[in-house]
Amino acid sequence: MRHTLAIALAAAALGGAALPAAAGLVPPFPPTLSGNWTHEDLNIRIARDWHTLGLDHGRITSVDPTQITLLESDGTVVTVPLSPLTRITVNGRPAGVAFLRKRMVADTMRIDGGPAVRVRAQGPRR
Repeated sequence: MRHTLAIALAAAALGGAALPAAAGLVPPFPPTLSGNWTHEDLNIRIARDWHTLGLDHGRITSVDPTQITLLESDGTVVTVPLSPLTRITVNGRPAGVAFLRKRMVADTMRIDGGPAVRVRAQGPRR
């Protein structure tokens, strides 16, 4: 019985975290974040409900279709899950995961601890 309840609660939590992204209600990156920052949690309203935006900034150390790993300037290593709904831009242009490379500087945005809803990367042009 406890496992069933735990699974139901986990499914509800995941469903709630994915709802804003799935509904197309993904906010843009906050404009006030610039300079030397590594991680920020912001509480904002999305479609009348409160959510926590988790923002990370660092250099990409590894990337695959399911996750991105960043080395932040304070030495923290953070792994951020990706999903098929993750909106990715590279050098300001829409892109797919295949365009993310090691050593690029990237910002990620998660809603309520779910997978990234946005990834913004800057790197050398090829």
